[in-house]
Amino acid sequence: MAEKGLLKLDKKDKAIMQQLEENSRRSFSEIGRNIGLRSDTVEYRINRLMKSGLILRMFAEPDLDKLGLKTYRVFLKTQTDNPELETYLKKHPKAQWFAKFEGEWDYVIRYSLRNETELKKEMDALMARFGKSITAKNVVIATQQTYLPLKYITGSGLSRSIALDAGSEIATLDETNGKIMAYLFENARMTTIDIASKLRISPDSVQYRIKKLSEAGIIKFFGVYFNPLVFGYTRYKLLVWLQNANLEKEQGLIAYCEQHQNSAYINRIAGNWDLELDFDAKNASELHGIIKDIRDKFSDIIRDYSVLTILDEYVPNPFGKPEKSSHHS
Repeated sequence: MAEKGLLKLDKKDKAIMQQLEENSRRSFSEIGRNIGLRSDTVEYRINRLMKSGLILRMFAEPDLDKLGLKTYRVFLKTQTDNPELETYLKKHPKAQWFAKFEGEWDYVIRYSLRNETELKKEMDALMARFGKSITAKNVVIATQQTYLPLKYITGSGLSRSIALDAGSEIATLDETNGKIMAYLFENARMTTIDIASKLRISPDSVQYRIKKLSEAGIIKFFGVYFNPLVFGYTRYKLLVWLQNANLEKEQGLIAYCEQHQNSAYINRIAGNWDLELDFDAKNASELHGIIKDIRDKFSDIIRDYSVLTILDEYVPNPFGKPEKSSHHS
């Protein structure tokens, strides 16, 4: 399936990718048992996929809602490229995600904040420093996120749809659990022995704490981020405005996008638009075909849309930057 010069995968590689999508912390031996390979072969193949650039990150996905944090997406339009602003957003201690676009908007920063009062303070600080170059801004909130497998690569895989409920019971992290979260966000495959040696506690204690963090839902899942560029794909974000759309019709559109082989993420939005749909396509022509197909099927509820090309992404560690781990498991 790969074109000349692009990474080639066989069935076992794809099976490994599916295993990592389900749980990127699975041991080499468990993955091997599940797909019929020796553990050292699994290790070799995963290392190969990492060196190729296909696997960018393996991480613990946190439920920041449970820590009393709400997520705000701030879209910015600027007069010109602003490297100083980009650096500021990438290094912001309350940033959860930063992206640079080509299209109607130039940047987005996803803040993790306790309430709208904190948001206002951040907006005031942002505009005081960069207001002269920012020509427009828009704040939206995602109420549901759906993470989708790259079906055009693996053929199938696990999708996860998560409601973002800021009203959930708030938990607290002690210092040790906070450091464990920092390590696992950076590298989901960091061994309990490695974490224990850095925190100077026992591996059993680390294992117990990870188990409790997962049971409490503070760790949603152990995920993996694959790089579509390795297969010649670009990621696009569609901002979608709906009309005459009751919940049943909207869920029909979402369900259709969930099964689409080029779909990567789906977000239900409270704000200026209603949905954010991320698709991977090899070129503008393929993207146009995807959009036309969706608009034709759901012309009764799609009022308008805007396309953003994702040029760059950065994911800061919400628990702080940990020391580098020495090895993978």
